[in-house]
Amino acid sequence: MESIFAPWLIWFVAGVVLAFVELTAPGIIMIFFGIGCWVVAAVLILYPITLSQQIFLFIAASILSIVLLRKWLMRIFKGVSSNGIEADYDDFPQGARVEVTAPIRPQANGRIKFRGTLWDAASDEAIDTGEIVEILNYAGNSHQVFFVKKP
Repeated sequence: MESIFAPWLIWFVAGVVLAFVELTAPGIIMIFFGIGCWVVAAVLILYPITLSQQIFLFIAASILSIVLLRKWLMRIFKGVSSNGIEADYDDFPQGARVEVTAPIRPQANGRIKFRGTLWDAASDEAIDTGEIVEILNYAGNSHQVFFVKKP
């Protein structure tokens, strides 16, 4: 009987953990590291390899899975919003009209509802809750904000 600390089992469990982390992380990236872990686990079941070989295989399998599968998976999982519109976030929504859900002030961000999700929004003018605004720009950095104006 094998130990619960068998290397293949550790790699497999790490892959499962990374797959669950993918559910909370944006961008479909962590799953590829999970795939790398699962490749190492599968190889370890068949062949005994050293730790340095395991790490090299993990890196190579992760990079290869990103290169070969990411674009395909992004198309599959781009999703559909609550209003039935496909959510392709590579397609910038400039000009889209959305509803303000929290007041926007020149010095304080408010909120808008876009594709069934609430987003931070900024404007040079005061805009009240319930008004319809037009999306001008998007800052997709660490603080994701839509810049809007009254139509």
